Amino acid sequence: MKIKYKGLWFVGLAGVGKTYASNYFIKKIKNSVKVDGDEVRKYISFDLGYGIEDRKKQIQRVLGIGIICIRSKKIPILSTVFMNNETIFKAKKNKIKIIKIERNMNYLKKIRKIYKSKKNVVSKDIYYPNMKIDKVLNEGNSKLILDIKKIL
Repeated sequence: MKIKYKGLWFVGLAGVGKTYASNYFIKKIKNSVKVDGDEVRKYISFDLGYGIEDRKKQIQRVLGIGIICIRSKKIPILSTVFMNNETIFKAKKNKIKIIKIERNMNYLKKIRKIYKSKKNVVSKDIYYPNMKIDKVLNEGNSKLILDIKKIL
């Protein structure tokens, strides 16, 4: 599969389908590299917490890894829970397409305990800014992929 962007970035809450979409496109796009925000947090951003300022630093690091991939002639497939307008601007400047994946919140609350018990959770006490990015609603994995392909 050929895309007109130098990278893809999936944004959305835990459980919306970011990993599913990332894994699908890694298999379909030649020369692509998966950069999962959870992996970056585990191996690079282990010094960060989950407050808003630390989340901003985390997505800057993910973006930096994405830019390194692009400069190495790879296509990064990035995914994170959080996003802000400053990073959107920088990603667009580097021709990285950002797509927000959404899912029914009642469903997410059933499958993810994080929305009930913790602090500094995106959508619970940390909110997305008003972002001008494409959004898709995950109503099932095959439909999710079709909707993303329409955007690409």
